[in-house]
Amino acid sequence: MANSVRLQKFQQVELADGRTVTVVDKLGEGGQGVVYRVKFDDTGEEKALKWYFVSYFKEPRKFYAHLEDNIQVGAPSAAFIWPKQLTKWIDGESFGYIMDIIPNGYESFSKFLNVIVKFKSVKAMVNAALNIVAAFKALHNKGYNYQDLNDGNFSIDPATGKVLICDNDNVVGHGQQSGISGKARYMAPEVVRGEKQPDKNTDRYSLAVILFRLFAVDHPLEGKRTNVPALTDKYDKRFFGTQPLFIFDKNDSSNAPVPVPGLHQNAVTMWKYFPSFVKEAFQQSFSQDSLINIKGRLLEQDWFNILMRLKSSIVKCPQCGEEIFLESDRETICKSHKIKPVGYLNFTRRSNQAVTVPIFKDAVLYDYHVSGSEDFETVAAVILEKPGKFGLENKSSNTWFITLPNGKSVTKKPGEVLGLGVDSKIDFGNNIVATVVAN
Repeated sequence: MANSVRLQKFQQVELADGRTVTVVDKLGEGGQGVVYRVKFDDTGEEKALKWYFVSYFKEPRKFYAHLEDNIQVGAPSAAFIWPKQLTKWIDGESFGYIMDIIPNGYESFSKFLNVIVKFKSVKAMVNAALNIVAAFKALHNKGYNYQDLNDGNFSIDPATGKVLICDNDNVVGHGQQSGISGKARYMAPEVVRGEKQPDKNTDRYSLAVILFRLFAVDHPLEGKRTNVPALTDKYDKRFFGTQPLFIFDKNDSSNAPVPVPGLHQNAVTMWKYFPSFVKEAFQQSFSQDSLINIKGRLLEQDWFNILMRLKSSIVKCPQCGEEIFLESDRETICKSHKIKPVGYLNFTRRSNQAVTVPIFKDAVLYDYHVSGSEDFETVAAVILEKPGKFGLENKSSNTWFITLPNGKSVTKKPGEVLGLGVDSKIDFGNNIVATVVAN
């Protein structure tokens, strides 16, 4: 292994297990090092090699040992581009690790934020949010926290919303520190203030920032107050640490995203399209209690439930054909006309989180709704409409047991359609029951 900081094309690198790889070309470069495409000399398989600038580290051997531990424990889920194999350690020389190459079709999150790339559908955008939340739930459940969560960590398929998470070398176990505080504008305010080091609770703040930026394509704390000539360190600490304020704060409009001409237009435009329960989730996540007192941040499961409610609210406007988010129990305004569902399915599955689905043509229930799983892609039921009537088609593999308002019991097998009468109760099994509620 060469003692150079950078590798050259066709250079051979020895791995910790004795195998060798050969550099094919350069894939990218960051502050810590360079990422190369490499080919295994014994199999011909191509992977990526992250090759560090060894001078970046105060204790390179300690970081190498940290990577060894993460490789041994393994990835929290398939969403993480996790270190797979280390290069051979030689004192004083550079080192790196092998990981998978991001497949074609995935785009960096920064391209979405710069509107270079757009999601192919509203459903794909919500799927991306669900995939991100599910990944970080898996990460935290495995005993890790990310510590440096930011827009550079994600590659997203705009057609499906599938997500891959890279730069996982700074991930550490709960209670440990990587020495990385995070990226400006994504760090939790208490980290910016110097009150604490990153942990899973600060991850949850950063996660809320990522979700807001995914949906609103603007930053949740950048409004009228942050419109200064340059975000110097002094301003940076004030706006994102000591005096942070959500641009849609319910009690203080001094940092609202209007009326600054030419700025924050994405947030102004997008915010109005989201249902009240999503707005309330962000208002809680960026409330002063969360920003200053570090209280009330949403857990990953909270976000997952909210996003599933959002996904099942996606319908096509009968007037213009655009995909919209439909409120279950109130009017939704699409362009110049108002839409209100006739009612909604009210689930009793999760007592701590409202789970409702509007009764509207083509609204969808997923396996998540009817089986208690976390599967947000398998369609379990679809709402059908005939003039003046709505039905629920059973697309699951289970039989439903229905109690009608008159007390009569009926069943609906897979492929059959249930007429949605007010006050009917649908037992999907697994103690999951939905009641038909009229507006």
